[in-house]
Amino acid sequence: MIATCRCEAAPSIMSPEVIEAWTRLYAAVGLLAGICAFCAAIKTLHDIRVRVLVLPTGPWLRRLLAVPRMWLHFQLAYLCGFPSILAIAVLYAHYIGFGAFDPW
Repeated sequence: MIATCRCEAAPSIMSPEVIEAWTRLYAAVGLLAGICAFCAAIKTLHDIRVRVLVLPTGPWLRRLLAVPRMWLHFQLAYLCGFPSILAIAVLYAHYIGFGAFDPW
């Protein structure tokens, strides 16, 4: 015998307050991620300029293979900013109230 659930389906419409809270949180996190990416790019360019990250000169293949190294350096610099993004997002959600994000 197959058991069927006779519970009511949850409403699929969120209140305007919940939609606004989620939209503001997404906008804030997107802005912080953009700032973090910009800072990581500046740090990567600075490290190339002061020769912390040395790029090869010579054949085009060696220069092409330096792209993944630059990308990894950028990603590591970006990852260092992630805890700040997470902390600010959690503090913002706490400020609004975690209950504001509950769709039901």
